[in-house]
Amino acid sequence: MIVNIFRTLIFLLLPISVMGQSINLNVTTSTSNNNRSTFLLKRGAVTINNGQIQFQQSGKTVDGYTAYGISPDKSIVSLLKWSGGTGHVVLFNSKGDTLTAYPTITMADRTSFGIYPFNNGDILLRDKIADFTFCNTFGDIITNMSNSSKSKEGEAISEVSMSSGGKTVVIYSPKIKHNGTLGSKAVVKRSDNRFENVFYSSDRYLKDVTVSKDGNMIAAITSAKGSRDKVLLMDKYGENLTNITTKVNLKGVSLSENGKYIALYSSSRVMVYSVTDGDRLGSTSFRNPIYLAHYFPEDHLILALTGDYSKAANALGNVAVKAISLTKRKITDKDFSGILGFNKSIESRLIHTSKGHYKLIGASKELEISTNL
Repeated sequence: MIVNIFRTLIFLLLPISVMGQSINLNVTTSTSNNNRSTFLLKRGAVTINNGQIQFQQSGKTVDGYTAYGISPDKSIVSLLKWSGGTGHVVLFNSKGDTLTAYPTITMADRTSFGIYPFNNGDILLRDKIADFTFCNTFGDIITNMSNSSKSKEGEAISEVSMSSGGKTVVIYSPKIKHNGTLGSKAVVKRSDNRFENVFYSSDRYLKDVTVSKDGNMIAAITSAKGSRDKVLLMDKYGENLTNITTKVNLKGVSLSENGKYIALYSSSRVMVYSVTDGDRLGSTSFRNPIYLAHYFPEDHLILALTGDYSKAANALGNVAVKAISLTKRKITDKDFSGILGFNKSIESRLIHTSKGHYKLIGASKELEISTNL
């Protein structure tokens, strides 16, 4: 404990830049001409703006959809159209070629429609705030479920978080009002297409749920009025691994590729913990608002993307990248002169490419990052 406190104090006392250390940023060639609404897919790119999707490679433009989604591997773009009370699904590959199209279930609540495609062409549909239907590539229904709490005081639209390959799918109701208090619940889809409760609280709401890339771990941020934020770490079956309580208002978490570490971040602070025992490895604070953060254990390095985020424009301005070495106890940063666009259907992440080299993916302009820290 004393060692952790001492380490944290050292990080907080360090200047933002350290003489002799450097960080370099380069926009990838494939995204250099993108505007803030254009995003790289598996093959090609799309521009998503004002209710239209344009495939850059073919020039094809589609509109008239009620909801859209992009698969985790960015190979499939899915559209949900609504006509005569029936949902109509269209799947495109990343070049804009139509893969399949079919009518699907009767749908009613347009305001809560959602479509989530999987890498293999299966889809998940959302209707009526908390009703979900899984369909295969032919449009046949695999299974369906309702995540509704049936609270008479109301609940927020249920959300979905899944692993990169779709092996683990978590459906959660972030806010359920009951007796004036906000609670929440979450279920996970099992391999036999049944659903298992992994979280329920009558007095804590869910701020965010993250599933690890391999699908073996689930991290949930919970909060309550007058209480500190907590992070619950579970395996894919809902078995509790560790709990972490923080003094800051958390906005996100990221799990290391090896599943051994977790980075928690607020708008101004990043903290790194061990998953196995919940011990804190270190933490640091920034003056600039944090948008993303990740810990890379192979380099003992925290990387953070900071800037001023506009929810209306879904874009980040005054962008900078910060690098912090936990072992060398040094910090360096670099400003980026452009604006970065983001999209709710495309996950943005900081990834490791080789020692001292990283990449921001999922933004309109993807960045190659290198540091000698």
